[in-house]
Parts: sequence; structure tokens; C-alpha cells
Amino acid sequence: MAPEKMPQTLQEIQRFKQEIDIDYVHNEIDTLITGIEDGAARTAEIVRGLRTFSRLDESDLKQVDLHEGLNSTLVLLRNTIPPHVKVIRDYGELPKVECYAGKLNQVFLNIINNALNAIKMKPEQGDESVTITTRLHKEANQVSIGIKDSGIGMTDKVKEKIFDPFFTTKDVGEGTGLGLSIVFSIIEKHNGKILVESQPGKGAEFIIYLPLNISNHSSQQAL
Repeated sequence: MAPEKMPQTLQEIQRFKQEIDIDYVHNEIDTLITGIEDGAARTAEIVRGLRTFSRLDESDLKQVDLHEGLNSTLVLLRNTIPPHVKVIRDYGELPKVECYAGKLNQVFLNIINNALNAIKMKPEQGDESVTITTRLHKEANQVSIGIKDSGIGMTDKVKEKIFDPFFTTKDVGEGTGLGLSIVFSIIEKHNGKILVESQPGKGAEFIIYLPLNISNHSSQQAL
């Protein structure tokens, strides 16, 4: 290139940069890359959550970290949790619990999903919450998992029927009424129990009690 044409060429390059707004393009590329990285991380989190949730390779009794199951359930439900609903994890220190992990995760999914539905049914929405509390009860050789919502609550009459097959408070076509019935059966299979505390307009709490070791618990009951 002839030296006399250099200034003109530089001016053309500068003008072209201004036309395409090179800084804007760089920012857009950075934003796009960040979005791809976030999407990849989210996908990986969902895959890990699905693996932990399903436990397809763990159909037998195994020692399991219940917090992993609760966390994986929340990952799967993330898109159904409204922005104004805060999930509070009040986790205690728990040992691993002998259980059918995949089945127990179904219990968590059903109850947390019901909690979210109870909140959505409130005629007026405020700062709502779902609180998950776990505790170890050494004296009873068991753990408890409480799932409390700020939803519409329920009457004593409804509480008496919620674990009955096909009973539902949802509109026709929106539920089978089998969710909590299945929950009850799974907890029974673990030699545990489930309690419900609720009042109309004051939310509800499902409290699950599980033995640390199903086999030992069964033997003690037999004695």
C-alpha cells in the first residue's frame, strides 16, 4: 500500500468500526457466551438433580443423604416456584438414613408441589414461603422432615381425608387425588409416619418421621 493512501485507509477502517459499533458487538458476544455458560450449568444441574431424584440404580434399601434428595427435588421444581415464594431450608445435621431413595424423593416432590399449589390458591398473594426443616431425634433413633407452607390451610374435615385414595380439593380434571395416598403408602413402607398440622388460612405443615434403619426398626417392633 502506498504511504499516501495510509491515512485514507485508516479513516475508512475507523468509519467502518463506528458503523458496526464494535464495542456493542463485543458486549453482545460476551452476553451470549455468559448465557451459554449459564445454560450449560443449569442443564448440568438438572441432569444431576434427575439422577439423584430418580435413583434408578438404587431400588434396594441404601444409606442415603436426605438433604441431597430434598435439594434435587427443589431443582426439578424450580420453574414452578413463583418469584414471590421463598424456599427456606432449615436443615439440621442428619446421618444417612436407610431408605428407598427414589420412592422417598417422590414423597418430597408430592408434598412440596402440594405446598406450592396451596399457596397459589390463596386469593391474595404476599410474601409467601415454603419451609423445609430436618431434625435428628437421637432418643427415638429417627429423623423428621417438616414441609410447611403459607398456603390456604385446611379444615379438620379435609385433614381426615387427604390420605384417602382419589380425594382431592382441586378442580375437576386438575388432579387424580392419588398423590398423598401414594405418599402415605411409601412412608408406611419405610416404617415411618406422617402427621399434618393445619388451620384454614394459616397454611399447613406435613411432618415425616423416619427410622434411621428400617431393618432394626422392624425387628424392634416384632419384639
